[in-house]
Amino acid sequence: MTVSTSLNRSLPPQHRQNRRRPAVTTPLWRPVALAAACLVAPLHSPSQAQSAAASGAQAAPASAAATPPADAASGANPASRMSFSLPSPRLQRRDAKEPLFFEADQLGGEAGIFTRASGSVRLRQGELAMRADEITHTPADNTAKAQGRVRIVSRGNLFTGPELTLRLDTLEGNFVRPEFWFARTQAGGDALLVEFLGEDRLRAHQTSYSSCRPEDMPDGSPGKPDWVLNTSEVYLDFAASEGTAKNAVIRFMDVPILAAPTLTFPLDNQRKSGLLPPSFYFDSNSGFELSTPYYWNIAPEQDATIAPTLSARRGVGLDLEYRYLTTTDTGKLHLYGLPNDRLTGDGRGLVDFTHKGRFRTGNTLAQNQYDIKWLHASDDDYWKDFSHNLPSPTPRLFDSHVKFDSTLNDRTWGLGNSQTNFYAAVQSWQTLRDLDPDSDPELSRIESPYRREPQLGFRSRSSSDAGVVFNVQGEFNRFAHTDAAKVTGNRVNLNGRLERRFDLLGISVLPSVAVRGISYDLDRNNALAASGSRASTSIAVPTFSLDSGFSMERDVQFFGRDLVQTLEPRVMYVYTPYRRQDDLPRFDSAPRDFNQYAVFNDNGFTGGDRVTDANQVTVGVTSRLIDSATGVEALRLGIAQKVLLADQRINPQGEGPITQKLSDLLLLGSTSVIPNWNIDSTLQYGAQEKRTEQGTVGVRYSPGAWRTVSATYRYTREASEQVEFGWQWPLAGRTPPLQQMMNQASSPDLMQVNPRRAGTNACGGAWYTVGRVTHSMRDKRVINSLIGFEYDAGCWIGRVVAERVALGQSKANTRIMFQLELLGLSQLALGANPLRVLQQNVPGYRLLREEGQPLNVPGTPMSSQDE
Repeated sequence: MTVSTSLNRSLPPQHRQNRRRPAVTTPLWRPVALAAACLVAPLHSPSQAQSAAASGAQAAPASAAATPPADAASGANPASRMSFSLPSPRLQRRDAKEPLFFEADQLGGEAGIFTRASGSVRLRQGELAMRADEITHTPADNTAKAQGRVRIVSRGNLFTGPELTLRLDTLEGNFVRPEFWFARTQAGGDALLVEFLGEDRLRAHQTSYSSCRPEDMPDGSPGKPDWVLNTSEVYLDFAASEGTAKNAVIRFMDVPILAAPTLTFPLDNQRKSGLLPPSFYFDSNSGFELSTPYYWNIAPEQDATIAPTLSARRGVGLDLEYRYLTTTDTGKLHLYGLPNDRLTGDGRGLVDFTHKGRFRTGNTLAQNQYDIKWLHASDDDYWKDFSHNLPSPTPRLFDSHVKFDSTLNDRTWGLGNSQTNFYAAVQSWQTLRDLDPDSDPELSRIESPYRREPQLGFRSRSSSDAGVVFNVQGEFNRFAHTDAAKVTGNRVNLNGRLERRFDLLGISVLPSVAVRGISYDLDRNNALAASGSRASTSIAVPTFSLDSGFSMERDVQFFGRDLVQTLEPRVMYVYTPYRRQDDLPRFDSAPRDFNQYAVFNDNGFTGGDRVTDANQVTVGVTSRLIDSATGVEALRLGIAQKVLLADQRINPQGEGPITQKLSDLLLLGSTSVIPNWNIDSTLQYGAQEKRTEQGTVGVRYSPGAWRTVSATYRYTREASEQVEFGWQWPLAGRTPPLQQMMNQASSPDLMQVNPRRAGTNACGGAWYTVGRVTHSMRDKRVINSLIGFEYDAGCWIGRVVAERVALGQSKANTRIMFQLELLGLSQLALGANPLRVLQQNVPGYRLLREEGQPLNVPGTPMSSQDE
């Protein structure tokens, strides 16, 4: 059996034997001419060596000296210390230009045979630094034998122990009973014997490995680390970023949690085939569920995760994910199958396939892109029974499509003022019904969109040197539907727009003329006869608009900050004549949301079936505060309203014309000018009814790292009223400032103690609480809730998260997730990944360890930022 995990980041080791001695500021590496004396005469005693050094001091070349970091051994007299260098041996070296530097209290040896240095010896060659009580160097094979308090540092990796034999040109040798620390993983341990097999390889026997520093017991005996990896043998290949351990056992709190005859792992974020840690979680629908995933690193651009699953209530299933990535294409296939669900007696499953790619046609400058997606569930209840396994943001509406887009004169090539796109698509939908008999049919009903079979179109934009911009778009759609009562047929749209911007004394004026043409050829069937629509009809609707605005600025100071305040008025006039459209079908048109973008739009509908008539003026003003130093927006206030100069006969929001002269008032506000506070709000206020129609107000308080509290209120008249709370806050324990953590992560002193490192005492770590709760004030119940706790012990992090998701008026799904993160080794995610759930659901959530990304198990090598 082979088990894969990740050796990644953690904190510096803190073994008792590796504690640093106080530094002495007196420089130790002084230029002397001892190298020449060592080569021409035998050194019989330390006094002779000192005399030779003194007599040849004036002849020493400047290159023979070096100045290392100031750090002297205890008890050494700086005045009697000697520094010297030996020329590079004439052997096959890693770098023949690197000389060998010695420093010691006493020197002896025989010229050309050996050199013995004793008394707090320093040896340095390139990146390799060695310290010991005594070092004997033989130039014939360039071998150093060190004894007594041996310490060797190479590429940030540290080894300490009683005895070392090392060939310096090939880095081959043995270290007896060493303690070690690896810079890549920020963790270490001890071994009975370490064999250095070259510059990038080593083998260790009878090892223990951990990132924890155990505290001594009251009787003075060594304490046990919270977690430790014990092996009989470990082989590390740093060049290949690969490690192999034999007879491996991972213990947590002295309890074995994972064991394998052979355990393989990467030494960084590289992928590695093998078994992943088993995972489990508790789900109110499926009960206890166990998964034993296997990760298959097929090729550098391909991988797969195969996870057999066992549910206590539903039975045995299989979860499969295959991913691929090339220079032009990327894709993923996710399959989940449950051949026999014991609760329903049916086979259940899901297919989720996505593929995106691009290519160029021959030697042309056309950029072609395509997008393929197939998402299908086995039954209508899948979204309820497997809510944790849904890949769609709309859990009851699954989109499948094939899309193609070709861009001529791609602007990234800098080809001037024209660009044309041709596009085509086929799109269908799967709508999952709510089969709960207790659900309100009106509230649980979802209107399935029309299928496009197919969609063909083009869009083009061009501009002249005079500043005239011309846009044209044409599109053909074939609309079909699974409901026989729905009108189906073909639609052709042709839209054109001509505009030119003028700058008049600081005022920007943009006149525009547009024409929208719509033509239908509908299927002649019973649905058409029942709708009263004509089988063939066409309309053309012109639109004229004049958009103007300007900006004024002044320097101000608020809250001790230098800011720039702006005042930006905007006025837009739109005229569109009325064309009868109530006898036209509505395939894809819907009213626009009432926001800052829709209020300045010349059409109240999205899609291609409706064009609102208009004779109106939209007036708005925005004021902003911008930080003078950074350019970051600190505050924004805005207000906008439409004034109808004539009744609007086509009403996007309902039946009958709009006769009121003043539209609803749009109020916008957002600010971060108050330190640690962020406020964001949008309000739609009815000008006629003098009441709030809908609005959102959000407040977030973040006084420091891992401290955030937010509250959001959402209201829509006669539809919903919700309040949401989210938080991440420490409960107990020491949590240093974020800047201190960032400084620690970038510190050049690899042995510096991390302030977050804690001992084995459970009270020595830091407790955090995280969560989000959404409450419906209209229904007087909690809709969704997520509450979790995190414990950072310094060398490991534990998480437990409980999530409850409403699946209707009378049903909800609850699951409990666990995760144990062994810093320097791996994340053991027991169940669905709680980190992902927290990042997606808790506003402002921050990882406990900002100095590194969360450890990626080999199953997530090509993950983008959607994970």
